[in-house]
Amino acid sequence: MPTAVNQKLDHLFRHEYGKLVSMFTNKYSPELIDVIEDAVQESLYKAAKLWSFQPMPDNPSAWLYRVVNNQIIDYLRKDNKSVSYYSAISNDAVAEEENVLPEDRAIVDDQLRMIFACCHPSMKITEQLMLSLKLLCGLSVKEIARAFLKQEEATKRAITRAKVKFREEVGELKVPIGADLEERLEAVLQVIYLLFNEGYKATEGNQLIKQELCEEAIRLAFLLTNEPSCDNGELKALISMMLFKAARFPARMDEAGNLLTLEKQDRTKYDEDHIKWGWQFLQDSSKFEGSSVYQLEAAISCYYTTAASYEKTNWKAILSLYDTLVKLKPVPVVQMSRVLVLSKVKGASFALNEMEGLEEVIKGNQSFLALKADLCAEIGDWSAARVHLQKAISQALNITERRFLEKKLQSWIGK
Repeated sequence: MPTAVNQKLDHLFRHEYGKLVSMFTNKYSPELIDVIEDAVQESLYKAAKLWSFQPMPDNPSAWLYRVVNNQIIDYLRKDNKSVSYYSAISNDAVAEEENVLPEDRAIVDDQLRMIFACCHPSMKITEQLMLSLKLLCGLSVKEIARAFLKQEEATKRAITRAKVKFREEVGELKVPIGADLEERLEAVLQVIYLLFNEGYKATEGNQLIKQELCEEAIRLAFLLTNEPSCDNGELKALISMMLFKAARFPARMDEAGNLLTLEKQDRTKYDEDHIKWGWQFLQDSSKFEGSSVYQLEAAISCYYTTAASYEKTNWKAILSLYDTLVKLKPVPVVQMSRVLVLSKVKGASFALNEMEGLEEVIKGNQSFLALKADLCAEIGDWSAARVHLQKAISQALNITERRFLEKKLQSWIGK
């Protein structure tokens, strides 16, 4: 299948996956989540085979909806469960109509309810996040494991546990109110954040950026703005951060598909509309009391994206933001990002000393090894730099990223 067709289908399927799972879970029952997910996956598989050699229908969403609906009905009839779900079946004529979908507002409502259902308090926070990424976003177990820096098998078990609780505890899908909503909203925002990050730097495959995942994260965040009780400072800051980062997408790769670091990017290619709206949402977020993790990350992204040039980046201001952020969010990714900025302000040797305390926590992480290699190269320790870079290459699952690291290693030979 041509790459362009692959990417078009991948974009469509990422967008449709969570929408379909949400609609049919709300229509039938959380108890049927396994059946629903299987039906959605099967419909996407059929579509991929069919549309790889013939044009997509005028309304691909409706086609997928019809195929999923028919498959679920077939399951219910075979298992003699159609009586229990009679109203859901009989009230829906979509199974017989190829070009009809529920109203847009109903689809939005289904997705909002599903987002909060995945973050049900009966589940642990990690289970909530993993289940959301699986059901709403269609991420693979490997992608989810990468997002949490966990082993695949452990991630798979956690998702299985979460699905059991989802079937047994959730009941009717609905957006909670009052304190219940506030309690779940934090997890919902984390889901969107993790989804965006996976798209921003894909775990595997030949694409560095899975733009459709980032767009889906932004779309889900905007969905939440339709619910007045969700539209707070943290949500606005999260949207701001995503828009600032998405503004740089056109400049992150060259015409040959090679990765371009921030230093090499053509800033005239940055998306001005994304930057403008990023500013607007960042300003709106500051009107709310308190300073959140998302506000700090949005401000950091703002500095990176709006600097006139790489040389004019305000590293000291960014380091100050990271110093605060690492106290609120002392996780490996934030600590590594801070070390990079620290090297710009205080030098590579100082940053390397700082990395020693992270060695055991992030041992074997590709980004950690690549950063350590760069810092060793900066101080002239080429032997150590090559060793760390070779280890990073061995960990790289993304083809574009691995190609970038291999090219760098070639340039270091003989130094």
